[in-house]
Amino acid sequence: MKVRRCAFPSAQAFFGLTPNDKDFILEQIFVLMYYIGFSYRDAYRLPVFQRKWFIQRVVQEIKNSNTSKGHTSAEQNALSGKMRTQSPANLRRFT
Repeated sequence: MKVRRCAFPSAQAFFGLTPNDKDFILEQIFVLMYYIGFSYRDAYRLPVFQRKWFIQRVVQEIKNSNTSKGHTSAEQNALSGKMRTQSPANLRRFT
């Protein structure tokens, strides 16, 4: 296999995402889709600072709800109507 030389050596180090970066970005997109209801396209096109802000805000809300109400069991959540019966509409698969 031949090794190709690039005319611009800095181009190889600068462009492209590593597989770890892709996993991290997809994880952020999943959180936005699952908890907030963004579409994939909207979440992908968000600037990075806004994506991080939305995720931090969701984490803050979850922490606030856990501290104010205490720990509840899954049965209590189901009885009070706080448990999701289905995934959000954007994530459902129609076969």
